[in-house]
Amino acid sequence: MNVNRIERALHALQESEHAGIAPYVTAGDGGFETTKAVLLALEAGGATCVELGVPFSDPIADGPVLQAAAERSLRAGTTLTKILAMVRDLRRTGCVLPIALFSYANPLYSMGWRNAAKASREAGVDGWLVPDIVPFQGVDMQCHAEAEGLVCVHFAAPTSSPERIASAAQASRGFLYAIGRLGVTGGNTSLDANTLDFLRSLRAKTTMPIGVGFGLRTAEQVTAVTQHAELAIVGSAFVERLRARFDKTQSPGAVAEEAHSYLSELSQGLLP
Repeated sequence: MNVNRIERALHALQESEHAGIAPYVTAGDGGFETTKAVLLALEAGGATCVELGVPFSDPIADGPVLQAAAERSLRAGTTLTKILAMVRDLRRTGCVLPIALFSYANPLYSMGWRNAAKASREAGVDGWLVPDIVPFQGVDMQCHAEAEGLVCVHFAAPTSSPERIASAAQASRGFLYAIGRLGVTGGNTSLDANTLDFLRSLRAKTTMPIGVGFGLRTAEQVTAVTQHAELAIVGSAFVERLRARFDKTQSPGAVAEEAHSYLSELSQGLLP
């Protein structure tokens, strides 16, 4: 199986002993022209990869910011099919930014795992993150995704058992997603001794690249987590910043500038 863009990007970080940033963007929030402009700006700004959020009506792991973004996107008529069409258009422009769909199971399952995997690959998607499916439940999902060359990223939390962490690391390709805080997305991650101990212990358990998310929003937090991981994932804070700019300007170009600026700000936290 060919190494895809996410695997290649994370392998390069490991080999160079550097770290990167993965912003989260809600597809269709502010319209697809805004989403495309933001993704191109993030590619130009050096994002390692992007989590492209598929809006869903019952996002159980999402906090208020991502819930609101999903609701706006759904009201505007965003569907998984339209998101894949947008990614396909983006790839035709020459964009090579690694893109993982962050989707709850329902939108993918409703299309059928086989059809969803094939359509994702044909559009130019590189992987899936599905937070409401754990590895032992996701055998069909994983098989169809991997058959199309997609990576599946699974999750490990501070409350996960050693067996659950081992199964998530074994099933993941690309990277293992470390949940840096308990609860829903959007709250500030408290990088206390317990959080850092969890990241250190996770690092000792696997050679898989690690991405850390749930609540990161500052360069200082990026510095702290990337001492133990290859990837800092910034979700709610990114969506919040972009929406604030959109509300002021309604301009895809202005929102893209904000995305580039915030990525640059966060990148100051990456150690040389």
